[in-house]
Amino acid sequence: MVYNIGLLMGMWLGQLFLPGQPLPFNFEFKEEKGNIVFVIHNAEERIVCDITDVRGDSIFIHPPYFDSEIKLHIEGDRLRGKWINYSKKGNPEVVFVGYKGVTDRFPDKGNTTLNITGKWETWFDVDSPDSSLAIGVFNQNGNHVTGTFLTETGDHRYLEGVIVGNNLKLSVFDGAHAWLYLADVKNDSMNGMFYSGNTYKAPFHAKRNEAVKLRDPNTITRVEGELNFSFPDLDSNIVSIKDKRFQKKATIIQFMGSWCPNCMDEAKYFNEIYKTYHDQGLEIIGLTFERSAEFSKAKVSAGRFVTNLDLKYSVLIAGVAGKDNVMKVIPQIKDFISFPTTLFLDDKGKVVKVHAGFSGPATGKEFEIYKTEFEKTIKKLIR
Repeated sequence: MVYNIGLLMGMWLGQLFLPGQPLPFNFEFKEEKGNIVFVIHNAEERIVCDITDVRGDSIFIHPPYFDSEIKLHIEGDRLRGKWINYSKKGNPEVVFVGYKGVTDRFPDKGNTTLNITGKWETWFDVDSPDSSLAIGVFNQNGNHVTGTFLTETGDHRYLEGVIVGNNLKLSVFDGAHAWLYLADVKNDSMNGMFYSGNTYKAPFHAKRNEAVKLRDPNTITRVEGELNFSFPDLDSNIVSIKDKRFQKKATIIQFMGSWCPNCMDEAKYFNEIYKTYHDQGLEIIGLTFERSAEFSKAKVSAGRFVTNLDLKYSVLIAGVAGKDNVMKVIPQIKDFISFPTTLFLDDKGKVVKVHAGFSGPATGKEFEIYKTEFEKTIKKLIR
């Protein structure tokens, strides 16, 4: 007998059981275009996931962009199962439990006298050689908190949570990443722990600092010499930057991966840019670096990404994910640090600008600044 999934309609609280800590997030079952879908909530973000199969009282869900799956057993007002991130090596499975009708992301009740709205200078992996600077950008309404962390490689996307007393709790789950942040806040500083999936945790320290800045993203990565590359597209056709269709055209080169949520946010924006400026002489080439070295597997992952985002520009499979791999296959690239990274080429094929990382829509003001500068550069190149 096939379970009537219409009985699942409404809001749910999900919990992913990371080592020692449950990560909560909200989701809902709703009808969309005649089908019932599974929708992940993170602050103002909504990720619509297809229900690919219902077998008896088991339900199978696929996030739209990433190589992962949610397998759940229906137990009335409760769901039990696992989230499987196929792009991860080792142990990719995380226990998943869902509770129907629960809307509070964190069950914590109470008030706070603190307001963390603003910018926080943040150091992850405190006291480690790998310690890195980030900027926490938060907005607080009552004890409800949203925001993100800005880094030189990208942002931590749509974080949501609460602050009760001195305790700050934030989380995000997008189908590829499960991130949890727990911190103790005192005056203008916080100390906490960052959990990522079921394999990683690291301490972090932050202090309020409205003047904190990251390095200029246009000065980190550079290109020496003329670009000259050829890679296969998803149909195995070899495409070169020297092909006629890219000659005498302003061109954007996007370094990306279908496993990368920041790349997803960037690709959505680039797709709109392409639609707006393509007829004026703009080309975009996405160079995707996938988890698998096998073309057949890389093609499936990249193809899912391209199809679900309905990307109109060219996407080529350039290699295996890894910063060093980028510099191996395109040796003109120096000091590559981030997926995504963007190269801007003029109509003579000269690289005139390199932008490392991406400040996505979760960053609010930073995203608006990014878009303004981006389109200013594009207009200058096509002119």
